Amino acid sequence: MPSGLRNASTYHRYAGKALPDHSGDAHHLLAYHNLDVAAVGWHLLAPGRPLTQQLAAQLDIEPESLQRLLVFLLGLHDLGKFSRAFQEVLKLESDGMAAPQGKHYKQRHDRLGVLLWDTCWNAWRKNGVLHWPEGAAPARKLLEPMESLLAPFFGHHGQPVATGQLTFADFFVDDGELDDATAAGNFVADWAALVAPHWPVDQLLDEGWLARFKTLSWTIAGWATLSDWLGSNRDHFPYCQNPMALADYWPRALEQAEAVLNATGFARPPQPVPYAGLKQWFTSTVTPTPLQQKAEALALQDGPQLFILEDVTGAGKTEAACILAQRLLADGHGEGLYFALPTMATSNAMYTRLGNLHHRFYSADSKPSLVLAHGARELNEAFERAVTQPDRDDYAAIDASASTQCNRWLADSNKKALLADVGVGTIDQALMGGLPFRHQSLRLLGLSRKVLIIDEVHAFDHYMQTLLHQLLAHHARQGGSAILLTATLPRAMREALVAAWQHGLDAAPSVLENTDYPLLTHCGKSITGEVPVQTRPEVVRRVAITWLESEDEAIERVLAAVETEECIVWVRNTVDDAIRAYQSLRERHPDPERCLLFHARFAMVDRQRIESEVIRRFGKESTPSLRRGQVIVTTQVFQESLDCDADQMVSDIAPIDLLIQRAGRLQRHQRGERPDPVLQVLAPAWSDTPGTDWLSKAHRGTQAVYKDTSLIWLTQRVLREQGAITMPGEARRLIEHVYAASKDDLPEAFDLAHFERTGMDKFAVSVATHNALNLEDGYRLDSDFDPWQEEREMGTRLSDEQSVEVVLLKRQEDELVLWVKGHRHADRLSRCRLRESQVRKLAVLPERYAEQWEALQHRHRGLRFVHPWLPEEDTTCSYDAQWGVSFEQK
Repeated sequence: MPSGLRNASTYHRYAGKALPDHSGDAHHLLAYHNLDVAAVGWHLLAPGRPLTQQLAAQLDIEPESLQRLLVFLLGLHDLGKFSRAFQEVLKLESDGMAAPQGKHYKQRHDRLGVLLWDTCWNAWRKNGVLHWPEGAAPARKLLEPMESLLAPFFGHHGQPVATGQLTFADFFVDDGELDDATAAGNFVADWAALVAPHWPVDQLLDEGWLARFKTLSWTIAGWATLSDWLGSNRDHFPYCQNPMALADYWPRALEQAEAVLNATGFARPPQPVPYAGLKQWFTSTVTPTPLQQKAEALALQDGPQLFILEDVTGAGKTEAACILAQRLLADGHGEGLYFALPTMATSNAMYTRLGNLHHRFYSADSKPSLVLAHGARELNEAFERAVTQPDRDDYAAIDASASTQCNRWLADSNKKALLADVGVGTIDQALMGGLPFRHQSLRLLGLSRKVLIIDEVHAFDHYMQTLLHQLLAHHARQGGSAILLTATLPRAMREALVAAWQHGLDAAPSVLENTDYPLLTHCGKSITGEVPVQTRPEVVRRVAITWLESEDEAIERVLAAVETEECIVWVRNTVDDAIRAYQSLRERHPDPERCLLFHARFAMVDRQRIESEVIRRFGKESTPSLRRGQVIVTTQVFQESLDCDADQMVSDIAPIDLLIQRAGRLQRHQRGERPDPVLQVLAPAWSDTPGTDWLSKAHRGTQAVYKDTSLIWLTQRVLREQGAITMPGEARRLIEHVYAASKDDLPEAFDLAHFERTGMDKFAVSVATHNALNLEDGYRLDSDFDPWQEEREMGTRLSDEQSVEVVLLKRQEDELVLWVKGHRHADRLSRCRLRESQVRKLAVLPERYAEQWEALQHRHRGLRFVHPWLPEEDTTCSYDAQWGVSFEQK
């Protein structure tokens, strides 16, 4: 045995990590890895940091004492690696290290850590290893509280763990020369002597305190996971197998931890600056809108706050939210922001729109990170440039290089993305924090000190609303604030959002009475204010409604607009209807190249191209000559994401909120004199006493999408009564006459459809409740039900049918290749998303290509999770860059 090990503590004979063929030290001692991770956590939880102060205030523990306790527990996160079963996996051949004993590593070390702790902690408590205060409560009273206290640390690999029915002797050994449990105890004793944890024994026995800790345990688990990720970075924590006292290694670990935090942007949070008016943000003179003026003047409350901003398109809701956010940051209500948008396209647009504005929220020497968070962000060119900026030699470039390095680390996965100081992404990334996805605690950590800004909350169905209510309640409990943006919001939905927030604050629910529109709702723990807002004259608009009863009539209206050299959009409810209409219009358009089809059934490469073309032809910068005679036949993708406008619009009938949203793209921008806007709605012939097939008879596609016929009938009724969409004056009336209508107000023919929708809404709430984690129970496993089961199917959205990613392939001579070649992200650009039933219609990849398909999967790992399709060998379905996926050959 080497002399260094002969005189060292027994715990120095255990490794935490190993690379036997690595030059330099071949392994890293387990004790040192534990201290590496603890050192990262020590800096992240420095007493002066806002997160530490927030946790300390809520747990009623001094920041220094809280730091010592949590960092001590963090240093125990890999106790399970003292198992001889784990040590045998490392295959260490160094003399003096823990000798193999033939134990099989059948369980992960995180679970083995719980097993070791459960077996030994009471003995360690009694014999002084843990520095436990004398005269404390007996172990039996502390079992459940201690389980909750330790769970965030042993569950550092992304989900909580428990021992179940494991047997200690199956994994831990006493071979007469070396006892795994004794070695672990020696490490715990030396570590406790170094850090001197403060044990909050009295608080652990207090039910109210324990409930608060359980709520915060998700954030603590995220902090532990982040510390483990950073503390495992071999570039900053080189392997060391030379035994030394923990007190001698600890300063080295702290120094290395500081370096990794500097490299990844966590060294210190950016410093917010007070809001000083829009002139601080923009070079040109900007007059605040009425909503923005309210955001500037509104008195902030103490503690977590919820704002709901309801106003028309063009009222400056995003800037108003930014004003409130900067004021909240400067007032100590957060350190960063997360903008949550409904789609990837809207996220991309917000990322571009935000630009460098986020820098205005912080001091000049702060370098806030900005990360785009959604599944296809690597296809966003602006974001790619932000994380791959080349280094130069001048000072500014060095500054940029440091920011780029930080952004690159944060952008490495969506799990990390919410840790950025400023994040822009889909609402899904935030909602995943409340679902049992691996590493969801990192998402909750990222959100815990952020102002959460959520756009278009009216667009959430009952499933997503339920998940959002849970997220808002948890965010309030964590001390965060939130700003919700919407153009049209049913009163019942606003009440539910406020109720969720107040539930999180353990406050009595408020009664909302104001029916004004626009409206700013401001909710804290004690006061809920409803503030009416004036409307900017420029955004007051009346869009007249006319009615069309057949597709032929709609086609003639489109061609008539072309004849008068106007540009026109036809928004259809289904892709198949859009393709059919596009084909008819293209055949009759005098310049077919001015006719464009835009829907979601394109490969990403074509969807990006078409989206850019839509913006070029119909966007804010489009010219009169370019717009002349342009036609877009599109689906909901047009209304959801693009800042475009049309001279005229035809729309299939849809629920009122969607028609309002579509009308928002009609003459959206100022372009000189134009005829008054008119929304031409394709709908069934009106009937006061419709039959059950009133909608499906002529509009089968619309019936398939909007199954509750009553919503369509109520929409048509209120629009026929009003004759127009008048915003903001009639906004409340339009929405409430559809979404708050009594069942007794419906034709009898719709009873079944209405009943089915009500049942489906309840089912969606039930599924969301079942899928979601109970965040009030804390970060631990329930012995009765394990929500983290791998085979569970869940998501942030609920649909009648699962969607499947399909990758398009083609033949190049004798080789099977991706649809897109020669691009860094060729595999992503070659994909599209279809419903399961549609995928079943695609021809199966012929067996003769199996080997080549396997080779493609090997080169592009993401292809292992997608469905392959070779259109040229499909006799039924086809793909075309102009049409997208068709299920009948053109």
